[in-house]
Amino acid sequence: MSSQTLPAANPKTGDVPKVPNPVGTHPALLGLASGIVLWFAFPPAAWSWLGWVALVPLFLLIKSQRSRAAIYFGAWLGGFAFWLLALNWILCIDATAAVAWVAMAFALSLLWPAFLAITRHAVGRLDLPVMLVAPIVWTAIEYVRAYLLTGFPWYYLAHSQYRQLALIQVADFAGSLGLSLLMAAANAFVADALTLPLLRPTRRGPRLTRPMGRRAVILAVALASTLGYGLFRLRTARFEPGPTVGLIQSSQMQRYRSDSTAEQIVEEFQILIARASRSNPRPTLIVWPETAYPYGYVAIDPQLAPDEFGRQVKALSPEDSAADWLAKRDSINSHLHQWVNAMGIPMVVGSTTYDFRPGGLDKYNSAILFEPEKSTIQSYHKLHLVPFGEYVPLLQTFPWLVALTPYRNGHIPSLTFGGTPSWFDEGKYRYATAICFEDTVPQVTRRLFSEVPDGRSPDVLLNLSNDGWFTTLDRDKQVRGSSEHEMHLAVSVFRSVEHRVPLARAANTGISAVIDGNGRIVESLPSGKSDLLVVNVPLDPRTGLYTTLGDWVGLLCLAVTIGLVPLGWVRPSRKVALA
Repeated sequence: MSSQTLPAANPKTGDVPKVPNPVGTHPALLGLASGIVLWFAFPPAAWSWLGWVALVPLFLLIKSQRSRAAIYFGAWLGGFAFWLLALNWILCIDATAAVAWVAMAFALSLLWPAFLAITRHAVGRLDLPVMLVAPIVWTAIEYVRAYLLTGFPWYYLAHSQYRQLALIQVADFAGSLGLSLLMAAANAFVADALTLPLLRPTRRGPRLTRPMGRRAVILAVALASTLGYGLFRLRTARFEPGPTVGLIQSSQMQRYRSDSTAEQIVEEFQILIARASRSNPRPTLIVWPETAYPYGYVAIDPQLAPDEFGRQVKALSPEDSAADWLAKRDSINSHLHQWVNAMGIPMVVGSTTYDFRPGGLDKYNSAILFEPEKSTIQSYHKLHLVPFGEYVPLLQTFPWLVALTPYRNGHIPSLTFGGTPSWFDEGKYRYATAICFEDTVPQVTRRLFSEVPDGRSPDVLLNLSNDGWFTTLDRDKQVRGSSEHEMHLAVSVFRSVEHRVPLARAANTGISAVIDGNGRIVESLPSGKSDLLVVNVPLDPRTGLYTTLGDWVGLLCLAVTIGLVPLGWVRPSRKVALA
């Protein structure tokens, strides 16, 4: 039987007779092959070229004639294997994190058989080419992941290419999903080459068949256009000198953070900041990591009635009085302002903000700008909180969800979502700030550029992060980073290209870095080290269409994918309908 001709379906049941897989391999092995090979494309191995072929075994299941159970089990098994391997850094959080690791891997793995079901439906019932359908559906699934369960847009196909500068330049108008679409098309082309007649005899010898020839031309044009555009953007980039930032990288391992007193943590920062103030060149801005200031920051609305303030204090901290928190506010303000005044250098400090106001107490994950000789501050409150890390969704309805967190003895995080974006105007520069994983969520970072009220786009994107959760101790009791650190950096590279903006990251335990508007990592610190990085940030006068258009590629792919499902039932092809 030719691999191009499929057996006829039973006209009554629509079932396809069971015949061997096009390559004679069990679906479980094909799924596992895709899952394992795809993992090697990302950090820590980072064999980026594998991203162009890793999905071929999975795509071979699209036309497989094995049983439905075997096919979808194989797809799920591949997804489960990939996500278990990719998310192994979750195990660094706590001894009890294994439950969350498996649960998250299982939930994400279900997207693989979902992809396969939609693609087989379209290919079988509408007789559409795999190379057309598979990339669209795969990209739509990646787009959905940016929003599903508050969003986890990590490990896109495109992210494996974060060091391939010529390829990633398309992100400034197509986002990271534009490159994912191209890579999925390359995978589909190889799958078609393995299942369709590849060559035909001619007088001049074997030549590609017309269907495969058309596919090869389309892929070659798309790849050449992507590379050509990328090389053009790289060669025409003209950067300008910007602010000199001092990025503080602390080495506080999060699960051991309670072993260090607040005084010891502040002492670590005093040493690093003193180095920054003496460095040559001297920084014009010092940036702390996320929630690094151990005392928090206290804000009390002048309109808050004293008795209501006392009730809020008791609800937050029963052992303290209102007078204690007033004294705490004054002490913290005095400490940070005097520190900045003594150096003469502004500081962006990562801290928890306790905001006492008439409507109730809010706790924010904040970045706060302190400037010399100014009693006022500028602040940004994190817009996108991480479930289970910063709040536990549906906890009152499902108390057992606490088992998925490292928190015990009633210490459950309950932070408040920031309402609207805000920016830091310091000197002649404007800074946007993304806290923690916000720089990995494209639609969140885009708000910092598309919602600027006065039309003045930020010059620099700051990222304050605490990756101390995802570290381990080596035999010498030294802090060592995990693959999460490099993966976080890899994803953030695309934010720089999308908006043509330099990104400066200050991360507890790393990786602290400066990335230019081409996505090039200008300088970085090794993870796990307490250190200082002072860099002049190269400003990029260009803009990216992505700032205006957003993830139009993903949205378009999702719209097409949704349309394929009912279309397959309304207008089925006379050819075989795949299960």
